Amino acid sequence: MNLRDLEYVVAVARLSNFSAAAAACNVSQPALSNQIKKLETELGTELFIRRSGEVRPTLGGQRIVEIAQIILNNAQRIKDTAAEYRDPEAVPFNIGLTPTLAPYLTQYFSELFCKLFPRMRVTMIEDLPQNMLRMVEDHTLDVALVAKLNHSANLDFTSIWTEPLYLGLRNGHPLETLTSITPEDVPLHDFIRLPHSFGYELEDRLPQPDQQARSAKRFDLTALRFETICRHICYSDDCTIVSALAAEQFRQDSWPLSFIPFEAPGNMRDLGAASRPNCPRKPLLAKICAYIQSNPPKGVTPTFEA
Repeated sequence: MNLRDLEYVVAVARLSNFSAAAAACNVSQPALSNQIKKLETELGTELFIRRSGEVRPTLGGQRIVEIAQIILNNAQRIKDTAAEYRDPEAVPFNIGLTPTLAPYLTQYFSELFCKLFPRMRVTMIEDLPQNMLRMVEDHTLDVALVAKLNHSANLDFTSIWTEPLYLGLRNGHPLETLTSITPEDVPLHDFIRLPHSFGYELEDRLPQPDQQARSAKRFDLTALRFETICRHICYSDDCTIVSALAAEQFRQDSWPLSFIPFEAPGNMRDLGAASRPNCPRKPLLAKICAYIQSNPPKGVTPTFEA
């Protein structure tokens, strides 16, 4: 038995599929299956029930999966602890950003890391909040920037800033003259809502996707990326929600867009860093947050407390 065997077992239990587990572990499916069979022979018990279209742990297998996950987490903690005593800049830093943050923070973070840790290699990963939180738990990411509303209870949350939400629409739009707007006043037939949350409480009050209401529209754009939708809005009567950070970047780039602030409660999101409890890179995270507190991106209000 070795750690790699345990990784295979945990992957199969998580994905309920040998092929998917093999892909996640970067091995061939026969190699993974054979190794698990060898482990079952060594332990003298089956770990998984294998049926057509179904793979799930046996009762004993489930208990072994739970223990294996603990062992793998502890093995990673050993690596993290060793990293804590090495030169912090010699260890790469992996940070996750959501699609509504990444386009507007890559330059900012490039400048931040060049100033604070000029020798450190940094990897920025763009993904949805739920995927990034899982990657933090799996030690793939050191931190993920997410809204507190989307945060996982299994991780620590360090508040970094708050920012308001706007309704974004083209210059000259009939609603452009409004000084504020409530979610209930957003036009149903013109509103494009992304399938994932931005992390604002008032999102529950915004119009829900309604195919009938948008049936007169030639194009269904709801599956597009956020910035692509905003480009579409520049020349249409459609509208969508835009965070302050993105709005400031659009203004800086002279996009022909207007932004109406929401007046309802819940129009502010608390954005911060999700990290593992007792992660040895917390001092590095504190330096990053302190820098942001002193030099925040335009449009946000720092909230970090050292």
